[in-house]
Amino acid sequence: MRRCLPIVIGFLFLLSCDSNDFKNQPQGVIEYSVAYISNKSGIPTNFLPKKAILKFKAHKSITSIDGFMGMFCFSNICDFRKYTNTMILKVMDKKYFYSGSKYEPPFFFDSIKNINIEFVKETKIIAGLLCKKAIISYKNPNQTPLEVYYTEQIRIKNPNKSTPYNQINGVLIQFNIQMSNIEMHLLATRYHNENISDELFKIPKEYRKVSREKMTGVLTKLLE
Repeated sequence: MRRCLPIVIGFLFLLSCDSNDFKNQPQGVIEYSVAYISNKSGIPTNFLPKKAILKFKAHKSITSIDGFMGMFCFSNICDFRKYTNTMILKVMDKKYFYSGSKYEPPFFFDSIKNINIEFVKETKIIAGLLCKKAIISYKNPNQTPLEVYYTEQIRIKNPNKSTPYNQINGVLIQFNIQMSNIEMHLLATRYHNENISDELFKIPKEYRKVSREKMTGVLTKLLE
């Protein structure tokens, strides 16, 4: 994997708050457009997902990417209070989930190490939100520095605590992620308040628990 930024969405990604009272935190939805920086899979880019959706409530969020006319769905549930990520994958009739340990990042962050985050004064409005800029640089000189934008206007606590970007205390609004051999650029296009059901953050009973290696293998095979 090369440079990437998540979910967790979960994207990744992802949320920040000034208060320790989770009951006072907002709930809502951020919609992202998905563009492809590189595609080394055998799947034509026009068949790949064009949108990702982040839904959050209190101390949890879920980021989902659907593709292949609903035959494929990848989601990441993040618990900002427990600092955990749970990855959910549906491929046709196969349904899996993997729950990571505390501070364990989603698997698409595995190769991110020895990064430097520079916070700059530049800002811009994205999806109606005031966003700040950060520049991600890498120890590997062959990796091009990456510009990301994040917002502190959505006041959710510890957005990136269980990712390599834990210094960024805000919702990621413009960033990159890499899943298997496909690198994506995500850009928020819409943010709106919406009542989110607690049921959304529960793992459906029909999903089977698997190891991290199994989850990675299934996704890699799908996108090879």
